[in-house]
Amino acid sequence: MKYLKNFMMLNKTINNTYIIAEIGVNHNGKYKIAEKLVKIAKNCGVDAVKFQIFNASDLSKKNAKLAPYQLKNLKKKISQFKMLKNLELKDKDYFNLYKLCKKIKIDFMCSVFDEKSLNFYKKNFRNSIIKIPSGEITNYFLLNEININKSKVILSTGMSDFKEIAIAINVISKKKIYIFKNNKIEIINSKQLEFLKNKLFILHCVSDYPTEKKYLNLRVLETMQNNLKLTCGFSDHTIGLDAAPIAVSKNSKIIEKHFTLNNKLKGPDHKCSLNPKQLKAYVAKIRDTEIMLGKNKKFIQSCEKKNIVSVRKSLVAKKNIRKGEIIRYSMLTAKRPANGVSPMKIKYYINKKAKKNLKTDQNI
Repeated sequence: MKYLKNFMMLNKTINNTYIIAEIGVNHNGKYKIAEKLVKIAKNCGVDAVKFQIFNASDLSKKNAKLAPYQLKNLKKKISQFKMLKNLELKDKDYFNLYKLCKKIKIDFMCSVFDEKSLNFYKKNFRNSIIKIPSGEITNYFLLNEININKSKVILSTGMSDFKEIAIAINVISKKKIYIFKNNKIEIINSKQLEFLKNKLFILHCVSDYPTEKKYLNLRVLETMQNNLKLTCGFSDHTIGLDAAPIAVSKNSKIIEKHFTLNNKLKGPDHKCSLNPKQLKAYVAKIRDTEIMLGKNKKFIQSCEKKNIVSVRKSLVAKKNIRKGEIIRYSMLTAKRPANGVSPMKIKYYINKKAKKNLKTDQNI
């Protein structure tokens, strides 16, 4: 499998990182921008694009204040409700974007924020992955509405700890898989966990936009995989291209990254997003990292074979040895090229009689 063309196969053997271009709300509520972003993402080589399905009135109170990063990026004081209202897409927009994705062969997925958006998504876009954003990890109403028997889910874990992650997974699963005891996750239902392995995927995430390097904590990816025993990935909110290759080296199987047409556009996420040129370079960096990481076993590479004879050594006479003379350890040494007996076989020759005269540097 070269790259994952169908996210439904994520539970199978994965040789490549699944890259999601998070369009999110960077369309600024305009379908034409959303359409353009999908086409650019395809040309950049990502595996999927992701949008957000929400209704402002279901997502936020009318007097809810902006998050600090939203206030900083928007540079004006409005309510969350008003900001979100301006970023909504129409139902027909999602249908058209879904058709476009199918046509150009790129996976389509959406984040959902409440039961209404979840049910709209499940009804109209069957077999598409459900994305639960970090802010909803404690939204019992949403998590409890998910039918894990019929759906596949990516759960982002920004602003949470292992206890909250374990609780959220238990709610989604409808069966208790983990308990949190002595600050550690314990697995109590291995059978259900095995079922979840091809159903639920976890993203490490730091919910600050942009995220400073000192807060990334990418080592936790290994801990997360060891503790949860589920496929894990990384939702990257940093500026630049460097975090993803490190995450891939930590066995991250999914990378999600915001992208935009232009970082200067007005909106909450444009400044921490990649522009088209950067997204293409980002994908290339991830693919190069995969190539460099290779396989988790040691073997002789095909490019090395041509160098073996020139670089390795053969067992040779360190001095002239007469026929019939008993060969001692001190009489032998190793020198290039490796066109004779391996020096590792020296024990077969020690204390044996020389069958013929050997000159200095002559192969044994």
